Amino acid sequence: MIPPFDAIAQIIAQFQQFLIVSHVSPDGDALGSALGLSQALHKLGKEAVVVSREAMPLPCRFLKHWQDPHETPPHWDNYVLFVLDCDGTPKRISAPYSVVENASKIILIDHHRTSEPAFDVNWIDSTKPATAQMIFELLEHLKIPLDKDICECLGCGLSTDTGHFRYPNVTPATLRAMATMIEHGADNARIAFKLFEERSLDATRLAGLALSKMHSENGGNLMWTALSRDDLMDLGIGESGSEGLVNMLRNIRGARMAIVLRERQEDDGNLITSVSVRADAALRADLFCAKFGGGGHAAASGCRLEDMSFNDAVHKVVAGAKEWVAGEAAKAIAAQV
Repeated sequence: MIPPFDAIAQIIAQFQQFLIVSHVSPDGDALGSALGLSQALHKLGKEAVVVSREAMPLPCRFLKHWQDPHETPPHWDNYVLFVLDCDGTPKRISAPYSVVENASKIILIDHHRTSEPAFDVNWIDSTKPATAQMIFELLEHLKIPLDKDICECLGCGLSTDTGHFRYPNVTPATLRAMATMIEHGADNARIAFKLFEERSLDATRLAGLALSKMHSENGGNLMWTALSRDDLMDLGIGESGSEGLVNMLRNIRGARMAIVLRERQEDDGNLITSVSVRADAALRADLFCAKFGGGGHAAASGCRLEDMSFNDAVHKVVAGAKEWVAGEAAKAIAAQV
């Protein structure tokens, strides 16, 4: 689609206050894009606040402004809401849904093919590898001067969703965008190390536990592991520390799909099962996760299961994955055409 740059520029010119939200279990693209946009709006003299009920992922805490997101929104009467890297539905947004209901204008910017044009301005482009690239293009159009901090945030987003420029979704425009960010001070080597290599001692211990509990199905085409809340608490890790585990399973020779299931406690005390999936793009991880109310990308996606025990959720997802890898994927993809 043609980017709605002019419509976004007009709204930015008309309003003073902006809230920015992204998806639940936010990753480097979601929060990197949000932080980069908020800093750019500050340069225009605007008030901009990133709202997220969940903490910044540990690998992303090298960003200078990683502590900026607020758990609760400010009490503004007339504001614009940016929904980034997310479809903006109640189950997918990592913020109180009142921010959507009370916004004067809503701008959706997303690269997921599952998003729908539901708001005032909708820029949905699944050909983009990351929402961060879309924000970069928006800032270029608005002629907002880039600096090191903005570029490291957007570089974090690009790196997260491209596997640091190793995935098939990388385009020449992606590499040109990152080159521009490096020219403005983004430390490419540091971004790669923080996101993909550095790991805490506890997280390393958890990786050992996860690998010891790993299962191989479908002749090695499907790899999965499940971590209960007790597993995480026994190691003193709590609700974090499992980032990157699914990629370790996906990297096993012969694996076409990898799944990590993790039991988590929500703010309201309810236990849910969080599911991370990586797969051959041909297996359409996004369509598989859509069966459980989730979504994402063809090669990387996720979902969450509620109102059932952890063991039941593990059984349901693994059983579904075994069928999917064995041939259900082809049927689902054909049905989408």
